[in-house]
Amino acid sequence: MNNRSGLFTFLLFLLLLAMIAMQILSMIQSDRLYERLNFLLENISGRQSAPNRTEANPTAQTSDTHPGDEGDWLIWAMAGEVRTLNLLTVDATMETLSVCFNNIIEPLFYYDLDFDGVKLKPVLAESLTVSDDGLEMVVKLKKNIWFSDGKPVTADDVIFTYETIMNPGVDASTQRNYYQNIKKVVKIDDKTVKFIFNELYWKSLESVGVLEVLPKHIYQFKDPNEFNKRISNPVGSGPYVFEKWDVGQQIVLKRNENYWGPKPKIEKVIYKFISNGVAALQALRSHDIDIFEPGSEQVTDLPKDPQFAKEFNTIIFWEPAFGYWYFGWNEAKPFFKDKKVRQAMTCLTDRKAIVEQLTKGKGTIITGPFYIHGKQNDPNIQPWPYDLQKAAQLLDEAGWIDHDGDGIRDKDGVPFRFKQSYPAGGTSAEQMARWLKDNAAKVGIEVIPNPTEWSIFIGNLHERNFDAVESMWAGVIEEDPYQIFHSSQIGEHGSNYVSFNNPAADKLMEQARRELNEGKRYALYHQLHKLLQDEQPYTFLMTRPRYYFIDKRFENVIAHKLGIDPFEWYVPKDKQRYK
Repeated sequence: MNNRSGLFTFLLFLLLLAMIAMQILSMIQSDRLYERLNFLLENISGRQSAPNRTEANPTAQTSDTHPGDEGDWLIWAMAGEVRTLNLLTVDATMETLSVCFNNIIEPLFYYDLDFDGVKLKPVLAESLTVSDDGLEMVVKLKKNIWFSDGKPVTADDVIFTYETIMNPGVDASTQRNYYQNIKKVVKIDDKTVKFIFNELYWKSLESVGVLEVLPKHIYQFKDPNEFNKRISNPVGSGPYVFEKWDVGQQIVLKRNENYWGPKPKIEKVIYKFISNGVAALQALRSHDIDIFEPGSEQVTDLPKDPQFAKEFNTIIFWEPAFGYWYFGWNEAKPFFKDKKVRQAMTCLTDRKAIVEQLTKGKGTIITGPFYIHGKQNDPNIQPWPYDLQKAAQLLDEAGWIDHDGDGIRDKDGVPFRFKQSYPAGGTSAEQMARWLKDNAAKVGIEVIPNPTEWSIFIGNLHERNFDAVESMWAGVIEEDPYQIFHSSQIGEHGSNYVSFNNPAADKLMEQARRELNEGKRYALYHQLHKLLQDEQPYTFLMTRPRYYFIDKRFENVIAHKLGIDPFEWYVPKDKQRYK
């Protein structure tokens, strides 16, 4: 009896242990889900500090987070003029973001620039919580925040911004795809918003968190075209306000003296449009501008000049946001429908020479759209070789042969002659177009370089009005390539400019979006990387570090892991140039 009782007790003990283990495992799985969706939102000092920004007195002049005097202007060379200052529409470019994002219009959260991965810091938001199943996200706004006109930032503004993005009449398709998994957004109270999701999406925290909040009372509309046509006079809650846009010359921002948080030290930020790198360098050396991004040759030679080094700092660092260059082959055109042709175009592109000559060896060849130092990128994938003989063979197999003996390949009576479009004024872009033209001629293809003014170039991309394109994408640490390569993004001004339509690629991107397990998600992206390497919708060219020349009168200039933050900068009183 005692033996049976002891055995029963032992079995009961084992059962209890198993139940406890299962409960612990369930809790661990729940915690892991929670951790994946909720990055640690720690408070830090400086511009992104939640306590300082929340408790700021609206009459306070500047923040004491960083040392130094207030005053002076920052004049920034911008390589291309913006088409719009409306952050939500498809015409918004990196230049639009440079002017508006975080300067004029602020997000709920922003990236921690010193963190290797994706970590968000509070800006307009005070906190964020996620349900255990990951399908509900609650964002609570800070209490003492307001737009530049003094109106408070509320839940209504957050919901208005989301609904504007999702409005099919609003030209915001590039933004819309990041919010497709949201079922609805609910106002809890004036300072609290709940996002309810149809399904899990691994970038939900990032896409919701970095939502640029627009003031509803300024931007509300009856006809979506009213919103689409609003290209100037941006208004937000940020530390700067829009002053003017001199078309063809510059955009001027001035410090928001009614800012809800600690104010930056620099009183004006001016973006001057200078498309020519040589002209920008001359403007820097004559102190007409304070900062610009030089070419590789400039950044190799000029820092060795003692006088230049005395006047300007040179900053070089790897940054995911810099992205990559590519040749894009428009598959809606007869030349590039066949992947063998696209493969041939890559084989006749001497990417090693491009890296050596245009980056002075500082860059690297890429094979896909992912950040080369990130886990989405598969480093085992080898680039297509530079091989003119292989290119000719692939073209033959695709049926592009010189039937009439005029030296130009043709198929179905169409000569292989196309325009290669790229932004005008860029020396590197012109060189790459010329090299492509010369190498293509060796295998019987005529390439016509087509330099195009920046605003027209961007418009042609959105309208698919090009044969082939030479451009670049900005990047992030972990990319969702859905926007660029999913077939749903071909129409409605989506970013799939080259009309790439591959069901297998679509499926991989859709699966990866729903996969919260990082290891499994990375495996899916490695499969996509391999597929893109075979299909070659782009010839992925190269990436390189980011370079800046910055006038040395600016102090506290720090190169963070994810970029620079001009809000940290100041100019000592005895070095200030502008009043």
